[in-house]
Amino acid sequence: MKKPLLFLCALLMIGLTACDKNDNVQPTYENPNTAFVVTLDPSGWERVSNAKIAYDIPLKDLTEYYMLQGGVAVALSFDDEDSYDVLPTTSEGIAYSVNYAIGWVTIYADDPLADDGVTTTFPTGDIVAKIILSTTDYLDYQGLFNSPSVDFKQLK
Repeated sequence: MKKPLLFLCALLMIGLTACDKNDNVQPTYENPNTAFVVTLDPSGWERVSNAKIAYDIPLKDLTEYYMLQGGVAVALSFDDEDSYDVLPTTSEGIAYSVNYAIGWVTIYADDPLADDGVTTTFPTGDIVAKIILSTTDYLDYQGLFNSPSVDFKQLK
């Protein structure tokens, strides 16, 4: 009985003295994602049509990799970053959506119920956009769905 108790006490001593409260434990993985926070100044919006306006954001880090394999997510904050709404979203009757291409992110705001004579107004205050570029692993799913009609594009 003494040996198991002694062994347990030895493990406890090692466990209690191995780290102190000043030790910083760093994660052993690298975060593969990148986030960009951009303030959308009210003067940067451009009219696309009566009911639709757009805000173009140049983003050189948005490369062909993210078009073919990675992921792009965009969220907007209308309350000085107290909260974010992931796009697409609707705020105060205006529908916000996103489109992206290599080197660009475009945020659209439009009134989906507007008649031809109705004009969407430009935002009067700053909106904060958070753009997240995510890396992903490519898996060749060809044949996994047992359907000859599914044709996945092979990445270069």
